[in-house]
Amino acid sequence: MLGAIIGDMVGSVYEFDNIKKVDFPFFSERSTYTDDSIMTVAVAEWLLSDNTHSHEELEKVMVKYAQEYPFPMGGYGDGFAQWLFRPERLVDYRTGELAGKRVPYNSWGNGAAMRASAVGWKFRTLEETEKVAALSASITHDHPEGIKGAQATAAAIFLARTGKTKQEIKDYIQNRFGYDLDTHTDEIRKTYGWEDSCQGTVPQAIRAFLDSTDFESAIRIAVSLGGDSDTLACITGGIAEAYYGEIPLAIYKKAVGMLPAEFIHVLKVFEQGSFYGEKTARTEDETGLTERKYTPDHITSLAQNEVFVFGSNLQGSHSGGAAAAAARYFGAVWGQGVGMQGQCYAIPTMHGGVDAIRPYVDEFIRFAKEHPELKFLVTKIGCGIAGFTIEEIAPLFYHVIDCENVILPKEFDDIVHDIHNQFIDSFDHDADRTEW
Repeated sequence: MLGAIIGDMVGSVYEFDNIKKVDFPFFSERSTYTDDSIMTVAVAEWLLSDNTHSHEELEKVMVKYAQEYPFPMGGYGDGFAQWLFRPERLVDYRTGELAGKRVPYNSWGNGAAMRASAVGWKFRTLEETEKVAALSASITHDHPEGIKGAQATAAAIFLARTGKTKQEIKDYIQNRFGYDLDTHTDEIRKTYGWEDSCQGTVPQAIRAFLDSTDFESAIRIAVSLGGDSDTLACITGGIAEAYYGEIPLAIYKKAVGMLPAEFIHVLKVFEQGSFYGEKTARTEDETGLTERKYTPDHITSLAQNEVFVFGSNLQGSHSGGAAAAAARYFGAVWGQGVGMQGQCYAIPTMHGGVDAIRPYVDEFIRFAKEHPELKFLVTKIGCGIAGFTIEEIAPLFYHVIDCENVILPKEFDDIVHDIHNQFIDSFDHDADRTEW
């Protein structure tokens, strides 16, 4: 969800002063959150506080946040502002009569999509994600295009956080919602102008994500298209965070320092009460939010001190799975199947059973302990092309439990800690019995 807020803040400067290039100052003195971020946080609070997902509770929380932050940069859209602050003037488009209360106003505006990112993180199934996304939109934006925009945004985030490829995300969104995602952003940029509709914003935002190589580039591409740049980047940033799994630390800290304490609190609580933990579980750091605890599913960039740990073969043929990513992004050397190379570390998994892999894992752990200045991001080695199960491979990493610079996939980490807890329980049981 923070990714969406960052996109909003970066794009805020260029909403009414478009910049048609990706090379621009990422943050400036004028960068700030807008109505996009305010309502994103509002929806997150609604999801946390109301398990029934009622419109009544959503209305309360949206109005509360609007009253607390009544004058964001760029203001609120005209229709939404009337819904928020002058509901007695609303006319029910379904009857043509004065409603005298807050009612949906048949909008297809991109406000439905800009606030939907939290929904993409909250639920276990895609079906539930799209159902609640529709509810989050229809309280105001009940036009089919408004609902579709919110659903597509939340669905893209759900698919990204659950490990789907860009092609899989693209195919689903095109087939499910009928959006054209075939046009590259280099072509969109040439003719794209102001758009505040879902149908004129959401496909372009998703395409910006598809054309990106990391979180930052996704935001830059979205802003560079022009138009409603903060909303474009807000939608793109939410998807990019879910897909790439990590926001660069410098961007992360800068963004957190620009947010109200209330926003940070909601973000922290939301992370604890959603499926952030499946992909982006975090531990406390000095920023007031958190830093990654588990290896993300998708890694295409690393910090200077990070090492990509992948499963290889002894021949060093880095042609598939994580090995291909290691060769493409992190300097894996063709013909070298073991150990440190470039910004990655190879553990062979294709030459025998688990016992044949064990010595290489042990050697890796020794190496990691000798290099505390590095942080090793272990992928699910052996659990892809090699054909082993997580239950077979994860126990090999038991001895990283006291090695703070080794980060495991959540599935590995859970098993390692289960083994550790079983050991502790058995030790305590034996001690109690001896004392008795």
